[in-house]
Amino acid sequence: MSAENPVELIAPSFRLQRKMGGPASRMLTPEAYRKANAALEEVIPPIDDEVRRLLQELQDALQGEMPGGRDIMWNNAHEIRGLAGTVRKITLGQAANLICHYLNDTASDFVPDQGVMQTIVVVAHQALRDEADTDPMIKVLVQDGARAVLAQRHREGRD
Repeated sequence: MSAENPVELIAPSFRLQRKMGGPASRMLTPEAYRKANAALEEVIPPIDDEVRRLLQELQDALQGEMPGGRDIMWNNAHEIRGLAGTVRKITLGQAANLICHYLNDTASDFVPDQGVMQTIVVVAHQALRDEADTDPMIKVLVQDGARAVLAQRHREGRD
């Protein structure tokens, strides 16, 4: 290290560290990190749009507007759960995880409890807001949703 060749420190974004961290990250060059950070920023808006579409489709299935509702709800919640971190919406991922947990181990013709599901879907819609991950009320709503899921699974004999 000298004055002629200063060292440039590149801090990958937290999302990028979570996606590419670990031993493999030691092989990435500074230019590769720059490109990866830029690429990640470019894909966030279309992924965010897709997450919103999936959530709306889940809501439509819950309201009985689509055949195969249980499978649509579980598949969409599973996909939202996987994409939520990429679009910086951790609480949304937690709400989607509650839906997956509630619907796990159910048959395709299972009819979920409307109250429990609607509660979680409302939380998921609230979690779409940019500031949701720092909103303590949303965290309380997710915790309430988790308790509702556990209670309902117990009532259904699935605990």
